[in-house]
Amino acid sequence: MKKRIISAIAAILALTCFAGCSDNGGSLPADGGQTSGSSSESSSSSTDTSSSSSSSSSSSSSSSSSSTSSTSTSQSSSTSESVPESSSESSTEQSKPIEVSSSAGGETPVEVEITADNMLTSIKLFDVISSGKENSMFSPLSLNMALGLIDAGAAGSTKTALDTYLGSDDYSGFASEYMEVVESQYNFKSDYIEEWKNVFEIANSFWANKYLPFKEEYKSGLTEKFKAEVRNIDFGDKDNALKTINGWVEQKTHKMIPEIINDYSDDIAAVLINTIYFESAWRDEWTINEDYKQLFTLPDGSTKELPLMHNGVRSYFENDKATAFSCGYMNGLEFIGILPKETGDFTVESLDIPSLLESESYEYDVVASMPKLEFETEIPLTETLKSFGLSEIFDENAADFSGMSDVPMYVSEILQKTRLELDENGTKAAAVTMIEMDCASAMPVEREIKEVTLDRPFAFMIYDGAQDQIVFLGKVTEP
Repeated sequence: MKKRIISAIAAILALTCFAGCSDNGGSLPADGGQTSGSSSESSSSSTDTSSSSSSSSSSSSSSSSSSTSSTSTSQSSSTSESVPESSSESSTEQSKPIEVSSSAGGETPVEVEITADNMLTSIKLFDVISSGKENSMFSPLSLNMALGLIDAGAAGSTKTALDTYLGSDDYSGFASEYMEVVESQYNFKSDYIEEWKNVFEIANSFWANKYLPFKEEYKSGLTEKFKAEVRNIDFGDKDNALKTINGWVEQKTHKMIPEIINDYSDDIAAVLINTIYFESAWRDEWTINEDYKQLFTLPDGSTKELPLMHNGVRSYFENDKATAFSCGYMNGLEFIGILPKETGDFTVESLDIPSLLESESYEYDVVASMPKLEFETEIPLTETLKSFGLSEIFDENAADFSGMSDVPMYVSEILQKTRLELDENGTKAAAVTMIEMDCASAMPVEREIKEVTLDRPFAFMIYDGAQDQIVFLGKVTEP
């Protein structure tokens, strides 16, 4: 049950706000002065070569491990209160980041070892994304859902690569079950907290080029398993197509993310989109004194002053790498703040998240502290995902999406955007992942339309084309 609860919020927040690169955050004394805290991040990526990547949890057969992962990536737009304050009892020794091969920073993509556990893969991806960034947020669940949409139409080695990455050979089955759980268990309507919706919403859509033949079985499968909206769209009318797709995204993210696509190629075949929207009040509200500033220690040892929120919680985690606390939301999900025991920059992989989550204890009264957070991210994922075992889906000569259409096509771009707003009252978070697919061969040309209306005198014939014989020939002047 613990992993099921964590799986939902993890996709958006858990590692999102407390993994990354800045130093330790607000002290959380527990039982005689043990500290735990939090730290958060937002990052910035604008070009595909500095792309980031991620993946979170999910697998039909192993939803407990694969749907437990959480987050990160980001782009420019973090507020100054993005990360928690440094604990005075933290060790002064800096942790040495674990190297993860990637294409981040413009380097040549290097293959990264992928495990069957999507959660562990997601953590590796997060470390790539957050490397060198101040704050990072990414939604592995959103990326996985979007990849699941194309996995449903993949075949051969292309499907094998996607299944391996997702940690399941039946991701569609997992998606169907998980979305049912989310809809039935993680949406709590409160009569006494009117300003908070307390919802967790997942939406999928498939925007098909109206001039291409997509298989009915594939489209009906998206509707059945992913509750996806399947629409035919005229990409020839670019302004209207962009307005329509971005309008859907803005609606599904409750205006937190107004745009995901601003252009596309002439060879576009389809756009597939996943959105996640999370909004909930805390079960127990935090307190904050905006006039009382505390020191937050940055990775280089310098400090900044900012107000911290404070709360008393019962859920405490500790292994030999980190301490953590959990604070519940009204809709049943949890926020987990993780404080490395070593000061300075760190990687999430080095914190051994699986063992940390297994260590949960309710034996202490935990004083939790952290800053308010507000930032957004934009993460081009194409190049980074190539180094995580998915290069084939981007190869127009190798990609096999024959379950989707008989027209050869491949993935040309994957992009994710996220936004986070967290304060003493609650949290709002949104994620959008877009996959653009292009035709690998020459695209069917949109034909010029000609009209022939027999509304004045005309001739006609009944003709045997096979034998080039006029069987009947006629003329009409007054029908």
